[in-house]
Amino acid sequence: MQATAEYKEERTGLPVVSILVDLPTETVYSPDALTKTLSRMLGYGKDFSLLVEALPSSGQERDIAASRIRTEIMAGKGPDLFLCAQRMRGLSSGPDPFFKFPVKAMSNHIFMPLDNYIEKAEDIDWDSFQPVVMDAGRNKEGQQIIPLAYTFEVALFDRSYTPQAQFPMTWEQMTEDPDPNIRVATQGLIYNVIGDLADYAKDVPAFSEEELLSWVAKQYETWQTIPTDSRDAKCYMLDRQLLSSPNTDISLSGEQEYTMIPVYNMSGGVTANITTFAAVNRNARHPDEAFRIIEYLLDPEVQQTSSLFQDRMEGLPVYTGTGNADTPQNSYWQMNEVNYKAITAVQEQINVANFPGPLEACLWEVLWFDEDARKKSVHEQYVLMEMLLAES
Repeated sequence: MQATAEYKEERTGLPVVSILVDLPTETVYSPDALTKTLSRMLGYGKDFSLLVEALPSSGQERDIAASRIRTEIMAGKGPDLFLCAQRMRGLSSGPDPFFKFPVKAMSNHIFMPLDNYIEKAEDIDWDSFQPVVMDAGRNKEGQQIIPLAYTFEVALFDRSYTPQAQFPMTWEQMTEDPDPNIRVATQGLIYNVIGDLADYAKDVPAFSEEELLSWVAKQYETWQTIPTDSRDAKCYMLDRQLLSSPNTDISLSGEQEYTMIPVYNMSGGVTANITTFAAVNRNARHPDEAFRIIEYLLDPEVQQTSSLFQDRMEGLPVYTGTGNADTPQNSYWQMNEVNYKAITAVQEQINVANFPGPLEACLWEVLWFDEDARKKSVHEQYVLMEMLLAES
């Protein structure tokens, strides 16, 4: 990839920023989302040009390409900029992400610390982004990963219903609440219930096998206490599909107003899942131009209207004003005022932000409906989680 960029520079006389793109493939609907979005960026095509390599979506071709790029990175080369999705079970399907453990990639010095760039960037309003989500891309060296989109899980009810309980509460408190709708919200994805999944300093799960087994059993026991006529209520991962897709009966942008109960985690907050991020390679040949691209992608209007965010990313943009009254008319993220306020209230309760990957995939495979199957699946998946973290 670097050799190709150097050859292109010799021919054009412009710096060539190489970008590795690993995003959900929607090429039928948006074949040139990245270049279409960046074509409006000041300096594009004049100060620099792009060399984009998109990872194949699956199969042997993906494995070969990913292996080659990892080898280039280890050799001190590789792309200037990474634009990667963290696909998660429960929202989308697909292969493992290119960076299975982005937190470990930070400590392994794959990414460039960006604090100096951020401090000098006049057009970045850092305070307008979800703070816990953004902090997930920071370690002791500084901000290395820039989250771009994320999601969280809520149970939705008609606005006519008003919970009597005082929020926030822990997940275990929810399982014991007399309100069946609150108990419905305990039925979220188990990794959102747990919150912190790994102790990356020790490369071990952040919980024991016995704890996982007890939580899964408690979740099933709680489901059994929910009246049959209340079990139709569901927990939803917040995604643009809720706002714009004709294939769902849920819409946050129409006249329907919702009461939202978050899937609270063990510590009494909300778990966010970072679905897309950008990072600059520590070996980047053109780090200044690479960061200029990140800076452009952090612009609120770009986040709310570009085809890159709307067609190739899952979840909400990190700009917390997304969906308010000032949201552009051509944005998928329009919401009515009640729903926007409800989402804002949930955002403010986020206390954990994870990069979905293999650990979530393991927990997705845990069974709960039969005691023997539950014990077997918990043990198998927990051992697999231990192995994956040990190899990370």
